[in-house]
Amino acid sequence: MTSDELDQLAALEQAATPGPWYVRELDDEACMGAFAVSTRQDTGGNESMRSGAWPGEEMVAACLVQSPAYVVPADGRHEENAKLIAVMRTALPELLRLARVGLASER
Repeated sequence: MTSDELDQLAALEQAATPGPWYVRELDDEACMGAFAVSTRQDTGGNESMRSGAWPGEEMVAACLVQSPAYVVPADGRHEENAKLIAVMRTALPELLRLARVGLASER
């Protein structure tokens, strides 16, 4: 990657909701599940999407909203997608730092 490309990534990282991000598995009493990416770790609780207990202000991305089928990836990889988004967001500052170190050593 070039220095300009790293600068663009760094600008996106700075503009986004701060990390770390976590995967949240939400499932209500009717088993209407969701996989999301959140600024808070999974609580293990039954946070209902219908009861008003849905922690929407903590969510940064939805990778599955099962019923109604608002977000349902055709390949079924909602959990994998959520994990990738959360891990990459959390790792991005360090990856950018290492990439800049690598670019500097090439010069």
